[in-house]
Amino acid sequence: MDDATLLLQGRLPAIPALGLASAALLVLCLILLAWRSRNGSDSLGGGMGSIISLKQQSGRAATPAANEKPAIRILYGTQTGTAERFAKQLRTALASRYGAEVGFVIQDIEDYKWEASLPEEGAVVFLMATYGDGEPTDSAADFYSWLVQAAEDANNGIGDDAMLKGLSFAVFGLGNKQYEHFAAVGKRLQKALASLGAAPVCRRGDGDDDDDIDADFEAWQADLLSALDLSPIAPDPKDGDQLKAERRMSMSAEAIAAYEVQHVTGAEADVAVQLGGNGTGADSHNPYRAPLGTVRELHQKGSDRSCLHAELDISNSQVQYDTGDHVAVVPENSPQTVAAAAAALGQPLDLVFSLTLPSGNPQQLRPPLPGPISLRSALARHADVLAPVRRAALGALAAFASDPAQAERLRHLAAPEGKADFQAWAVAPGRTLLEAMQEFPSAKPPLGAFFGSVAERVQPRFYSISSSPKAHPGAVHITCSVVRERKGTGRLHLGVASTWLGRLPPGAEVPMWVRKSTFKLPASLESPIVMIGPGTGLAPFRGFLQERQAAKDRGQALGQAMLFFGCRKAKHDFIYEDELRAFQRSGALTSLSCAFSRDGAEKDYVQHRLAAQAEEVWTALHQGGGSLYVCGDAKHMARDVHRALASIVSQQKGCSEADAESWLSQLADSGRYQRDVW
Repeated sequence: MDDATLLLQGRLPAIPALGLASAALLVLCLILLAWRSRNGSDSLGGGMGSIISLKQQSGRAATPAANEKPAIRILYGTQTGTAERFAKQLRTALASRYGAEVGFVIQDIEDYKWEASLPEEGAVVFLMATYGDGEPTDSAADFYSWLVQAAEDANNGIGDDAMLKGLSFAVFGLGNKQYEHFAAVGKRLQKALASLGAAPVCRRGDGDDDDDIDADFEAWQADLLSALDLSPIAPDPKDGDQLKAERRMSMSAEAIAAYEVQHVTGAEADVAVQLGGNGTGADSHNPYRAPLGTVRELHQKGSDRSCLHAELDISNSQVQYDTGDHVAVVPENSPQTVAAAAAALGQPLDLVFSLTLPSGNPQQLRPPLPGPISLRSALARHADVLAPVRRAALGALAAFASDPAQAERLRHLAAPEGKADFQAWAVAPGRTLLEAMQEFPSAKPPLGAFFGSVAERVQPRFYSISSSPKAHPGAVHITCSVVRERKGTGRLHLGVASTWLGRLPPGAEVPMWVRKSTFKLPASLESPIVMIGPGTGLAPFRGFLQERQAAKDRGQALGQAMLFFGCRKAKHDFIYEDELRAFQRSGALTSLSCAFSRDGAEKDYVQHRLAAQAEEVWTALHQGGGSLYVCGDAKHMARDVHRALASIVSQQKGCSEADAESWLSQLADSGRYQRDVW
């Protein structure tokens, strides 16, 4: 037993000759000596498996050399760009609080060599979005599968439960509370990391995109920073006055992350508006520019809404898809939106320019736009000016506002103290970035800052493919509701992608790629299937039925196929009715049950049609070993349908509600209860 331990236990005599301060210093040194002895390390900062709650100056993180790992690595997995935006905000906050010279690195999880690198890290922050029915984003799918499998192996005693011992971590999950599996990826990630020996720095954060996800992130970030203040992971924070000064400085024009801009003229400018090379359409890195074929309206005369059927020609491409897969398309802003954005910037639409990264890329800007490019094309294809305005964008705009009153108002809305005003002015009415720029006309950022810190990139839109390659090997079909709604600001919002598809001429090129899905027909087409898809939720089932029809035409036997479809009025929005009736006549579709919510005195929805055919549904699933599919709205329909299914199981099986939920969970675990919801 060492002397430090004996003194702490009161088994060595005190030293009366020492003054109080000296004695205290000696005790502190002996405590540190004991800590080092017990951890078997000569470096107080060497272990990060748990958070030290009292500051120990000797163990604070030092500035890493150029070839060393960062003090904190920030990894993000994003589908719409929000997680990436939060990663940049967090890096800015860390650099402001602890010093830019400390190593804080952000990285897309897709570009990170996790298997070799993660066990060697000291501290990592994960910002992970949940997509669809509790699934990881495309960029995070491989990492997520690897980590969850490693944790499962460790929990089953066949893996290394100390693989990540020494790693400190924090997790912020992004999702939407209207979805059943809210922020599921973040929650599972937290458990998996802990199962492998990693230690959390602070509580897990859950961001709700249905409310104010920015406020959720800021509250979690504050908790993270407070925890880091008390840990050896980061250096001592700056004091309050320094932090305020840093925040003010971060809103100066010089501090705003910006690309370098070169104006282009002459022959080089003449080709600037041309699209780049074509890809395979296999993923987001290789989009294929598919010629647009048929586009037709699916609603009938008298409908006050619109739904489009669009066909993308892939006959001369390497694009391959399976029934049930998703297609991503990258839309463009309308000419009217582009003109308004250029006016707000005070720049001509025909201006041609190139963007390049600043030397060293200190603020870790993403790769610049392809160039040279005209402002017209850049605003159309790359600037998401109709996205909800974000506080970070307002802070950047403030730096370039020539009117002092407007600059001060923008800084207030961007600051934590302006949270309530931002909520009322921006979030509640659904104010867009373009509207914000128009309301503060003196804020005219240079193009480098606009594309670097103000405007987010246009994001792809994903659709369930509504065709089967067995029936249409050279085309991908899309079924798309046209978005048209009045916002709180009085603005009529027209969906960027849906209105774009509707105005494109035949032959126009649509950047697209296929995303693989697990939403698939059973291996044997003789197995019964129950499909529930109101509105555009019918899309993948149209593909299912085309595949069944193709198999039937080849002489293959088919099992029972029940479809529950719903819309408002039979004579207005019963999409693909003629095709569904033809599938019924041929036997590819056994039964069609329709719910028309506005045709009768009482609302009638698909869950009511399910209840009316409870016995047939139960027989197909339980006795027939069939599969159950749900596609469409996650916020309301999917939940209501699930409750109806649980009630059917409870009644038909004669069991409790809890047992019915357990039965449905087992059905899902076996791959026989699948959902494609949004």
